[in-house]
Amino acid sequence: MSVADRDRAETGGDTCQAGYHAQIKAENRARIIRAARDLFLARGYDKTSLAQIAREARVSTGTLFKRYPSKAALFAAVTSEQWQLDVQYAEPPPPGDPRYGLDHIGRDYACLVSRPGTAALCRLIITELPQMPELADIVGTGFAIDRGPFFDRLRDYLDAEAQAGTLDFRSADGQTQPASAVAEQFLGMICGQLLWPQLVRTDFVPPDPTDTTIVDEAVALMLTRYRTGS
Repeated sequence: MSVADRDRAETGGDTCQAGYHAQIKAENRARIIRAARDLFLARGYDKTSLAQIAREARVSTGTLFKRYPSKAALFAAVTSEQWQLDVQYAEPPPPGDPRYGLDHIGRDYACLVSRPGTAALCRLIITELPQMPELADIVGTGFAIDRGPFFDRLRDYLDAEAQAGTLDFRSADGQTQPASAVAEQFLGMICGQLLWPQLVRTDFVPPDPTDTTIVDEAVALMLTRYRTGS
């Protein structure tokens, strides 16, 4: 199918059925995201243009601009896609068993940060951020720090465990910490071994995310520190 044919199929018409229509839109989007990610990583954010991405994705510039009116919007879509992962819990696990809940969330996160391309995108942002400050608005305080919906899911789960009385987030001086701060601690223990070394060492081979050791240790430390009655 030519670029023009795909554009006509995406925009619709009397001869296009709704299902076929949706399929073409999904295929175009997947090609655009893949092409944008590959070009951003190969050339850098500043040196990649939307026209180059359209050619690589085999879509018209009109189709591309209709979906992503700016390069920043497309980059935001690329980073968001990188953080999407099929996980066991689309919502936080039910409270009551923090070992079970933290274990499942921790394993999801280990798989997430070990995905191909995650470290490369983080490195790209760190490298180009001084010259392209708009990247900070796209990714918040940092691509590897905010983690978007995944972080929200963990924070909400920790809040629920605290309300259930199974976890108590007191600091060393007795002050109550917010669940967001505790979430950072938990994810940081996993991220520190699976992701951050990749940002400074190109020869670093991260551990297999299916290896339970890193997550097991993070969960054990969290329970020792915050489980009520510990």
